[in-house]
Amino acid sequence: MPTLLRYFWFLCAALMVANVAIWRRRLAVLVAQGTITPNEAARFTRGAALWLVTPCVVLGLIALSAGWSDPLCGGMLSFRDTPSAATSAVILGSWAALLGWVWLGRGADVLGRIGPVLTNRPRYDHTVSPGVVRASITASILVAGLGGSIVWHLVLPHRSPNSCAFRYGRAAGG
Repeated sequence: MPTLLRYFWFLCAALMVANVAIWRRRLAVLVAQGTITPNEAARFTRGAALWLVTPCVVLGLIALSAGWSDPLCGGMLSFRDTPSAATSAVILGSWAALLGWVWLGRGADVLGRIGPVLTNRPRYDHTVSPGVVRASITASILVAGLGGSIVWHLVLPHRSPNSCAFRYGRAAGG
């Protein structure tokens, strides 16, 4: 019987769709205030949906095709087999896209103006400097990569050998 964790990435995609819908409503307030233009709000909403939802769906498809029981089977920045390498490529590609947008594009400026409304407690009268945005995003990605890799290497040795059957060359389920 499949566990709910088998569908983790699809649940993640649904949560990201909900977040983007909430952000879209919040951005309308910033448009009304003149903080951002309607075009900026629309572009950010489309870009956020693409950047947040697409990787989750792709990661879910990789996990299902590999027969993994949960998302930890893919590893964190692991290239031990084709599904793990594909998982790592999706994650690294997402991070690279975000860093490119923030460092080389207009991402730091846009996030500086709209970032404060994307939090649990939106602040419609607050902005953040592009430098702070760049530093925060870069630090977050470094912590996620290093921390996730360390945690994954600590957790995996204690898992059941059957929990990630593909990793051991057997068909899914055992």
